[in-house]
Amino acid sequence: MKEMEKIKDYISNWIDDGFTLNEISSIIKRRHPDLSQKEVDSLLNSRRDLSPSYYLKQKVNKCDIVQDLAGDDMCYLLDPSNKEVVKVKESKLTRLCHNKAERADLLGQIYPAQFTYNPFEATRLYRQELDWYYNTYQPPTWYEEVFYSKGDIEVVERKEIPNLYRQFFTHLIKEHDDSYLYVLTWLSNAMKYRNYCVLTAIGNQGIGKGVLGEIMRLLVGEKNFHTSDTRLITKDFNKQFKNKRIVFCDEIQILKTEHVNKFKALVNDIIEIEGKGENAVQAKNYASIYIASNNFDSIRLTDDDRRFSIIELTDEKLIHKMSTDQISSLIEPDNIKQLAEYLWHLSVDKDAMKIPFRSARTEEVRLAGLKDWEEWLFDDYAMDHQGSAVEIKKVSEAIENEFGSKFKPSRRALKKLQEVYPKKFTLQYKKVENGKRAWYVKFPLTDEYRKELVELEDESWVQALENGGDLDE
Repeated sequence: MKEMEKIKDYISNWIDDGFTLNEISSIIKRRHPDLSQKEVDSLLNSRRDLSPSYYLKQKVNKCDIVQDLAGDDMCYLLDPSNKEVVKVKESKLTRLCHNKAERADLLGQIYPAQFTYNPFEATRLYRQELDWYYNTYQPPTWYEEVFYSKGDIEVVERKEIPNLYRQFFTHLIKEHDDSYLYVLTWLSNAMKYRNYCVLTAIGNQGIGKGVLGEIMRLLVGEKNFHTSDTRLITKDFNKQFKNKRIVFCDEIQILKTEHVNKFKALVNDIIEIEGKGENAVQAKNYASIYIASNNFDSIRLTDDDRRFSIIELTDEKLIHKMSTDQISSLIEPDNIKQLAEYLWHLSVDKDAMKIPFRSARTEEVRLAGLKDWEEWLFDDYAMDHQGSAVEIKKVSEAIENEFGSKFKPSRRALKKLQEVYPKKFTLQYKKVENGKRAWYVKFPLTDEYRKELVELEDESWVQALENGGDLDE
């Protein structure tokens, strides 16, 4: 019995030294010819699990070994047959070698590479000119076969969107054809390239906005998707934005000027990434941004905004249109694969996608961002004074009279409002009596009123009025 335990200990040592099971079997039979093959096999099986080095050596023999040029001595074993990546220190690998020649051969197999994140390169290890690159991008499940086969397999083309998703998207966008096409094109562009316009879904709770986010997560892959909220623009750290294909901002509020500016910077091609306790670094931006909110006043839109693509949405809950089983099946891997295959081959005009999508909901959101006095100023006071320049103190007094003593906007408040809505009015610094100057608010003409004036007066006079003239003059 003690002899058998001793043989087991020898087997563990031989496996640690890298001997194969066949080699160990031959050694045992030479040293112990009285043992049957069945007894030898039993000994080998009893000790196999005690030697991870044996399996490591087998893995090394079939993997590409990569080392980060800018990192430490950590080695990454890339199995060409699957997505598994094993991290092992170089010193542990060299201990598998029996002599200097084997060690030299092993070190010669290591690719010193630059580690990068490149979702547009369908392979993990590739070469450009004289440099090797290790792609840390992890593809979504439906794309793994293409990616891990080094791009030799084409994505299957589907001519029609699967009926399950046709039903979902038709419900979500309230059967609005333009919004329907835009959402699908945005998704396709997010998978293949990147969107510069923020897909914005503002509407009732339970209609499917969150389900759309879950579909996105599976289309681009878990590792390439991030869900955030208002903290994305209120906190100093944004490392979660690094190496992402889609960032889903759920119930975000973008109201303050500083937050608006910070959010706009997240759409740039190069963004500053900063983690807690880390120095800020410049990184390439691969992310498309999706916003969802139940509140119409969650975003303060400007007249000239070039960021938000606000789509039409239904008011009806998703559960009233699709069963629980149907909703669950929207995120099943096989169904996601079919949707991805359709979207992958959908025609996309990348230049056209840089122009924000407009819908009737865009104006609803814009108006929802107005305070009571701002809405009254635009809808009532401006209409009564279109074409005229009114002294600021008179405008402030009119607002104060309309709303009691609750608010009397200063020039600074009107200037900030004018920056947000530049087409609603302009501020002018005009001469008054005795050479003094005063601030005025100039309200533009509406199209309807302009036509009336053209009929009554000379058109050149109307043009002069629009260029700074005053109707009261």
